[in-house]
Amino acid sequence: MNKNKSRYVKQILGAAVLAAMASQAMAEVSFDANIELNTDAVDAENADTTYDQNGRVEVNAFGRHEKGGYFVQGRGTVLLNTDGETDVDDAWIQFGNSTWDLQGGRFEAVNLFPLGKDTLIVHAGGDEVSVYEANKARGRIGDGGGQLALHFNASESIKFELGTVFGDPEVGGDDTTAFGGVRPAVTFMGDGFSVTAGYERVSYDLAAGGDVDQEGFALTTSFNVGAAAINLSATHGEDNNTDEETDSYAANMTYGNFGAGLIYSQLDMADTDVTTAYVAYTVPLFDIDNASVTFAGSTSTADGVSDAVSDQTNAVRVRFNYTF
Repeated sequence: MNKNKSRYVKQILGAAVLAAMASQAMAEVSFDANIELNTDAVDAENADTTYDQNGRVEVNAFGRHEKGGYFVQGRGTVLLNTDGETDVDDAWIQFGNSTWDLQGGRFEAVNLFPLGKDTLIVHAGGDEVSVYEANKARGRIGDGGGQLALHFNASESIKFELGTVFGDPEVGGDDTTAFGGVRPAVTFMGDGFSVTAGYERVSYDLAAGGDVDQEGFALTTSFNVGAAAINLSATHGEDNNTDEETDSYAANMTYGNFGAGLIYSQLDMADTDVTTAYVAYTVPLFDIDNASVTFAGSTSTADGVSDAVSDQTNAVRVRFNYTF
C-alpha cells in the first residue's frame, strides 16, 4: 500500500471514529421545544374587564450518563417570552445513584400543594388575601442565591428530600445569609396513591433593613379513582414577625383532557378568606400531533376585604400549545 493510499485510509478511519463518537455523544443528549400562547379576559367586580395575550417558547436540553451504578444528569430550560424578555426556568445538575443523589442549580423541589390542571387561576381580594402553597423555599429563586437538594430513597415506597436555599431567596434579600431556607419532605408511595408531608422555614435579612422569618407545614395526598387522578392538600403557614397565620386547602381532579379544582384559604389576622374554583378542557388542534387548544375558566370570591379590592373575579383563557 503506497503512502497516499495509506494516508487516505487513515483519514477515512479517523472520520468514521469521529462520526461514531459524535453519534454516541448526541445519543446522550435530548432537545425539545414547545410554544404556549394564552389569550385572557379578566373581569373584576370593581374594575373594567381587561384583555391580555401572553406566552412563551420553551427550549429544553437534557443529558444523562451512567457508569458503575452511578449517574450524572443535567437540564437547562430557556423561556423566550412574547413580551420580548428572556428567562431561565431550569438550570441544574444532579448526580448520585439509585439510593441517594445531590441536585444543585435552579429547579423546583417536590410539590407540596399540587393544583392539577391549573391552566388559569385568578384569586379575588388582591393583597388582602393569601394562599399558602408551601413553596417559599421550593426553588427557582432570584439571581442572588442558589439551591441544593439531597434525595434519599429508603425503599421503593419511602423517599426523602432535603431542600435548601442559600444566599438571596427573593428580590430584596441580603445574600450574606448562608442558608436562607430549608425544606425537608418525605413521600410514601403505595398501590395507586402517595402521601407527602413537608416543612419549610425561611429566615434571612433584608438589604433595606429588617428580616424575614416564616415557616409552614403541608400534607398532600394523590390517588386514582378509576381513570381520574385526584389531589388533596392542606397547608399552614406562619409569619413569626407579625404572628400572621394562613390556612389553605386544595382539592382537584384530572380526568383525561378535563380538569377541575377548588382552593380555599383563610388569613387569620385580617379575618379574610378566598374561595377559587377553576376548570380546563383540552382538545386536539385539527387532529395534528402535538398541537392542542385548551379552554379554561376561573371564578373567585373573597370575604372580609375592603372596597379597594375586588371581592369577585372571573377569568377565561384560550391556550394554544404546540410541541415542535
